[in-house]
Amino acid sequence: MQPAINSLETLTDLFKEVDGHYRLFDMGCRLSKLSVKDFNDFELSQKPYALPWLKHAWIGILLWQTEQQHAAPTIWFLKFPLDEQGYLIQASRDEFLSQLLETIGTNMLDQKESAAMADKLQHSNLAFTPDQDRMAAFNAQARALLKQSASDFYEPVRDYIMASGHSEGWQELGLQGFADLVSRVPDNDALAKAVAASVATLPAAVMSGLAVQCENVVLPYNVSQAFMQRGQLSTDVGEQVACLRAVSQAPNAQERQAWLLQMLAAGQEVGVELLAAVASKCQADLRQDAVLAVFVEACAAEQGVFNGLVGELMYQQDLRQAILGLVRSPERSDRLAVAFGQFLQA
Repeated sequence: MQPAINSLETLTDLFKEVDGHYRLFDMGCRLSKLSVKDFNDFELSQKPYALPWLKHAWIGILLWQTEQQHAAPTIWFLKFPLDEQGYLIQASRDEFLSQLLETIGTNMLDQKESAAMADKLQHSNLAFTPDQDRMAAFNAQARALLKQSASDFYEPVRDYIMASGHSEGWQELGLQGFADLVSRVPDNDALAKAVAASVATLPAAVMSGLAVQCENVVLPYNVSQAFMQRGQLSTDVGEQVACLRAVSQAPNAQERQAWLLQMLAAGQEVGVELLAAVASKCQADLRQDAVLAVFVEACAAEQGVFNGLVGELMYQQDLRQAILGLVRSPERSDRLAVAFGQFLQA
């Protein structure tokens, strides 16, 4: 083994040796860009993972060579286990890195070597396959990075959204087309205007498919307002959740938080679907004391929900401290006190 390889202690070290480019994505609660610095700090245990989910860091890795535009990129999807404070359990990364270096060394962009590693990854407990929605979003962003055109599904979805009537033909629209369209909305005013105008009248299935992709981008204000208005007017929980997911990163945070407070109001029956969406998609809103308080109280109505969702949020240190503050408060409800006591015993 070459001396340079012997000195590689982290995946970040390895990526620096790649004769090409790479981009990292968090693929846990949504698709989002992960900076090299944040990933390096995480690998070195200088800070916990910022976006943990299900006790893991879910990472998408895209590697490519600029001079070989038509060559297939190397893509890995890896989930790294975290300790109770959200830090990397380094033994898992070390084992993977050792296997990687033994299999292909630093030649990760070689197609033959990458195929060998892909075969080994199939048997690794670190590998995962994203669900269809997340994979479509990843493909859309990868195509943009590689300066490739949109998929063949893009134009039919764009034409349908921009048409005046939305009653016919939606069953033929492809999931990848929704992802391709949404990835273009933040930088295309005309497209954003068309999407905003269409949201109110889209069939529920089309609106839902569009909304799920919108959670991966920061929507323009007019588009987020359209989704929020549809969600507020709807009496269907599934439709409300879809709209909430769409606007979960939108700039109109105060309006979204007011809507969340309304849906999570004390004494109102709150379904698991909504609570799960808030826990996974609206973590920035949960850093507002009022939103966190009503969310935790709503979760306390069912012990299994409390253990699963509140327990997951405890992996984020700031939310952990805020939750502990709520359950230690003398003003806490009896229901919350009981739920937290049983959570500690679980």
